Amino acid sequence: MVISQSVLEVSALTAAERSRLGALYQQHYTAGHNFQRDLLEKDWVLLLRDPQGIVGFSTLQRLEMPVGVVYFSGDTLVLAAHRHSYDLPRMWGQFVFQKVAHESRPCLWFLICSGFRTYRFLPVFFQRFYPRHDLPTPVDIQQSLDQLATSRFGALYQQGVVQLASANHEPLPARRLDSHAQFFLKKNPGWAQGHELACLTWLNPANLTRAGQRMVTGC
Repeated sequence: MVISQSVLEVSALTAAERSRLGALYQQHYTAGHNFQRDLLEKDWVLLLRDPQGIVGFSTLQRLEMPVGVVYFSGDTLVLAAHRHSYDLPRMWGQFVFQKVAHESRPCLWFLICSGFRTYRFLPVFFQRFYPRHDLPTPVDIQQSLDQLATSRFGALYQQGVVQLASANHEPLPARRLDSHAQFFLKKNPGWAQGHELACLTWLNPANLTRAGQRMVTGC
């Protein structure tokens, strides 16, 4: 059971916390990504802890881009025993929307997904997002997504996918996948090798589903 949630500036992490985050990452992903270097590029890290220590985290960066203020989610991991919980997305939603409330420009969430569970946060919490199985991505939105992904990943970004070389250990469930998960697997066939689908949504309260509203308000 998670008993502690916190958001820290990356610069405030202790050496022990940095080491724990790196160890968790290495346990679940094959080497090929410099986790510690990437961590230093981020602004915040969201942490979940149980009595034994850190059991989940997500890194976050705020970027000023031509399209608006972009919140970019980097490495994210939650141990299997805690994946049934919405603790991390709830903490993320409350923190980010507190920030968004003070922004003067349009705000977007840019995330890359190597697992279908992460991708499913989009239809659960947001009404409008891309790419998606039931609507083509409008040309202007695809251009914005391409610009964001290319500016961050350069030549590693090809045809909607960031081709990282960090194998994902997330297994497929035995039960039948829904349409969103099936779309993700089709759109990102290299997901098991660590390839990540680039996605975009709008951080606007009007864009939240009912579940998204509960995520942000905590009730």
